Amino acid sequence: MRRTFSILRSAMRVTLPESHRGVLAWLALTVFACYCNALSGAFQFDDYKIIVDNPVVHSWEAWLANLGHGIRPLLKFSYTLNWTSGLGAAGFHLTNLLIHLCNAYLVYRLSGEFVQQQPLRDRLKDVPLFTALLFAAHPIHTEAVTYICGRSISLMMLFYLAGLLAYVAGRAQHNKISVYLITPLLFVTALSVKETAVTFPLALLAWELGCGGTWKASLRQQWPNWAVLLLGVMFFLLNDNYLAQMERSAKLNSLRGNAATQLFAFSYLMRQWALPLWLNIDPDLPLLHDATGFTLPLIFFAAAFALMLACWRRRPWIGFALAWAMIQLIPLYLFLPRVDVANDRQMVLADWPLFLALTAEMALIMHTRTLRIAAAALLLTLACLTVLRNQVYASEIALWEDTVKQSPHKARVHNNLGYAYMLAHRNEDARREFTAALQFDPHYYKARNNLERLNNQ
Repeated sequence: MRRTFSILRSAMRVTLPESHRGVLAWLALTVFACYCNALSGAFQFDDYKIIVDNPVVHSWEAWLANLGHGIRPLLKFSYTLNWTSGLGAAGFHLTNLLIHLCNAYLVYRLSGEFVQQQPLRDRLKDVPLFTALLFAAHPIHTEAVTYICGRSISLMMLFYLAGLLAYVAGRAQHNKISVYLITPLLFVTALSVKETAVTFPLALLAWELGCGGTWKASLRQQWPNWAVLLLGVMFFLLNDNYLAQMERSAKLNSLRGNAATQLFAFSYLMRQWALPLWLNIDPDLPLLHDATGFTLPLIFFAAAFALMLACWRRRPWIGFALAWAMIQLIPLYLFLPRVDVANDRQMVLADWPLFLALTAEMALIMHTRTLRIAAAALLLTLACLTVLRNQVYASEIALWEDTVKQSPHKARVHNNLGYAYMLAHRNEDARREFTAALQFDPHYYKARNNLERLNNQ
C-alpha cells in the first residue's frame, strides 16, 4: 500500500508523456501498482467449473474437438493457452492483467480520437491520459481482472474496442479495408469471446453521433457490422447450445418485469461506479415482476436519459457517455433476462466514456495544475481501493466472507461460504452456513445436498 501511495504521489510532479510509448509505460505502472497483489490469488467459484474441472480447456486436442459443439471458442482458447503453459493460477492472473493493460491503452487511443473531434480539443489535451489512468485503476474492474472467469468480458472488450478504433482510424484515413473488413472481423472475434458483443453496431452509431455525425451517413459506413449482427443472431438461433441458454433465460421473467429489473440494475451499477465502496461479486438484487420498487430506478433512468439529450450538442462527451452506458447495460438484458440481475464486471466495458466525461468536465472548470493534482488524488484513491479489493480474492473463504457481509440474506452466498469452509475442513462453520442458506431459501437444493454430505462424513 505504501509503495502504491509513493508511486502515485510522485505522478503529480511528473510532466505528462506525449508519446504512445510513454503513455503505455504510465498505464503499465498503474496496472501493476493496482493489481500486483492479485497475482497470488487463487481459483474462485466458477473458475473450477469453467477451467479447473473442465477437460475441454486442458489440452489443444480437447479444444479442437470441442469446436462447433460448445460456446465462446476464443475465450476457451485463452484458457487452454494458460492451462497448457503450466504456470497455474498465476499465469491466468498475469494474462488478465495484460488484457486490462491493453484495454486501458485502447481507452486512451479512443479518448484521444474523441477529443480531436471536439471544438474545445485544446482545453481537453490532458483528458485522454487521465481517462485511461482512471479506467486502469477503478476498483469496480477487479471482478473482470482479479476474478479469472471475469476474463470473458475483458477479453471481449479488447476486440470490441479494437474494432471501434479500427473503424474510427479507417474513417479518418479513408481506409476502406479498415472500415469494411477489419472492423467487422474484430466484431466477429469479439462475438466468439462473449455474445454480449452484439451491441457493437449500436456503439458505432453512438460514437458517430457523439462526434457530430448523422445516423443516416453513419449507417452507410457501418452496414457490414449490421450484416454481421444479423448473421450472428441467425447463428445463435440455429446453435443448440446458444438456443437452449436463450430459452432458459426467456422463461425467467416477463418483458414488463424484466424492464423494471434492468432499470433497477442500471441504477445499481451506476451507483457502484460512482461510489465503489460496497463492491460485491454476488449482490442480492430483486427480480422484479411488476412495478413494485420500480419508481426510483425509473426516475433515475429518466433523469439520465434527459441529461443525455440535453448535453448531446454542447457537452457531447456527457451525452456519449450516458448513451454508451445505456447501450451496454440495458437493451441486451431487456429481452434476455439474467439469473444474476447485475454484476460489477459489466461496468468494465460500460464505464470508460464515463471517465472521459468526468475528466473533460474537470478540464473545463480547472486550471491545468489543479486538474493534474485533482486527477492524481482521485487516481490514488481508486488505486488504494483496488489494492484492498484484490485482497478479498486471496482465497475462497476471504471472498465469500466478504460477500456474506454485503449480501447477508442471500442463500447462494451462504452456501458458497459453507462449501469453502467444508473444503478447508472447518465443518462447524460450514454447517452453520448451509443451515443459514436453507433458512433463507428452504428449497435451495445445493445447500441441502452439501449439508447432507457434511453430516455423512
